[in-house]
Amino acid sequence: MKWEVVIGIETHTQLSTASKIFSSASTAFGAVPNSHASAVDIALPGVRGLSYNSNLVNAKEFKSYWDLTNPKWKGKITSQRPTETGLSVNLQFYYYQPELGPEFIKRALGAMDVTFGDRRTITDWLAVGKFAICHGCRQIQKASGQGLPVEDFETGDWKEGQPLSTGGGSISLIKGAPHPNAARVFINWFLSRKGQTAMQKSNDLYGELPPNSRRVDIPKDMLPAENRLVEGRKYLDVARHEFTDMTPVLKLAKEIVRAQEQK
Repeated sequence: MKWEVVIGIETHTQLSTASKIFSSASTAFGAVPNSHASAVDIALPGVRGLSYNSNLVNAKEFKSYWDLTNPKWKGKITSQRPTETGLSVNLQFYYYQPELGPEFIKRALGAMDVTFGDRRTITDWLAVGKFAICHGCRQIQKASGQGLPVEDFETGDWKEGQPLSTGGGSISLIKGAPHPNAARVFINWFLSRKGQTAMQKSNDLYGELPPNSRRVDIPKDMLPAENRLVEGRKYLDVARHEFTDMTPVLKLAKEIVRAQEQK
């Protein structure tokens, strides 16, 4: 068998300016980690992929993440495996949010007889009513637009608030590429007001709704409500250094999956 090795490189740029590209936060070196950050640099609010079947669930009954552990939902919840890519931000938030913590993860994903599956399968299960609640479902807006009874929970007003994350996108300039000048032109355009406005009008690579640009000098009215930062809302910045250690989070996730598979 012949293998082709493909290596991806993420490139970080050191600015010579006194502030960041898209916010007034300082670029000075030597400060306490994450002290030179603003909500603009965080970009994406909210828990992604926490959904429900609207024929089976009254979303207005939910005021806290702990409501997901109500005994009446036991055996009626499906989820992507928490050890797989896609739930990391959610798990970080659950684990480090002081009103939730490891105990919430144990109860929500371990004690509720949750059925695990891949993203496509669990979304199908939710749509046909096999399960009432889903952790990790994708393209819910698309399914809802097709008339299926599925919606994402609006967690902004829940007691524990929402996480803030940087998302998973990046752009790189590869050294030795055949057309480096063309690549530079594209990157310069992409980071411009026009380029970032275009990005806010385009779905992401998973087909999800458009992300929020870090630029604050462009219109935001085209963004879906769930991707806008709301003044006065409670957020937990999971990108802060004290919340980025995923070792205990993944250890707990593996224990939950292992116990579930042994049943």
